[in-house]
Amino acid sequence: MKKTLKCIISSAVMASMVMSIASCSLFDKAGKLCTEVGDEYLTAALARDIDDISELCTDEDEAVDALSPYMGDNDPVQALLDRATFEAGKPDCSTKDGKGSIEYTVTLPDYDAALDEDPEDVDDFEDILDELKDTVEITVTVDFKLKKDEWLVDNPDELAEDLYEELFDVNYGFESPRAQLIDHEYFYGSDDDVYSDVSTLDLDIYFTDSDTFDFSFEVVYQGNVIFESGTRTDYSYIYCYCYYEDTTLYQSGEYYFPEGQYTYNVYDGNGELIVSHTCTVA
Repeated sequence: MKKTLKCIISSAVMASMVMSIASCSLFDKAGKLCTEVGDEYLTAALARDIDDISELCTDEDEAVDALSPYMGDNDPVQALLDRATFEAGKPDCSTKDGKGSIEYTVTLPDYDAALDEDPEDVDDFEDILDELKDTVEITVTVDFKLKKDEWLVDNPDELAEDLYEELFDVNYGFESPRAQLIDHEYFYGSDDDVYSDVSTLDLDIYFTDSDTFDFSFEVVYQGNVIFESGTRTDYSYIYCYCYYEDTTLYQSGEYYFPEGQYTYNVYDGNGELIVSHTCTVA
């Protein structure tokens, strides 16, 4: 009888332990919750929506610092991200530990194959991407941390490094990487890019970094190049002066640029376009 009773108690204890373990596993929704946050995070990442991305992170300021260099206009990168999809791997998340991780696979059109067809511009690049069947995959690991009963992303720097940096480092051929480093630009002395009675056109461009680089620019008027600067070297900011007397338009006794539109095309040392900006002489 005692033996039987011991068996019953032992079985009951064992069953209780099994139920307890199963219960923890069954009712811990960490994996599901992390996946929901991770999916929202990747969706915002493909849209390059820094506000939505940072709000899903444990440290919003850290996220902004890590990701803001990749939030400027970049048409070829955005063309790829607009056509990208993602898939979450098996979540490894635990409420008890307050930590978790999911490996995401981001699938994009094969941009190398598209560039092999020598697209002339972004529109041409997008047309080629839409016809491509080949794809490439990029793995992005998302780490999570439980903060005040809310799962948040804890490693935005890896998104910057594994996804954005990978795509920003591609030489698309029709746009200079320096285009993404422009902080601001304007025609000095103009009123909203409009001049009057002016003998100098001056496009000033300021960059977010201080690296030294080569550049050149041309000025186009009525479809003709009227001035070419030749190669120059500068950093952080560049002043693109064009004096009327140095252009092919110059005539003795005249001092001011004729009325019309003047387009500056600024190139890096590889001949890739940094910016194209137009002003008007009225």
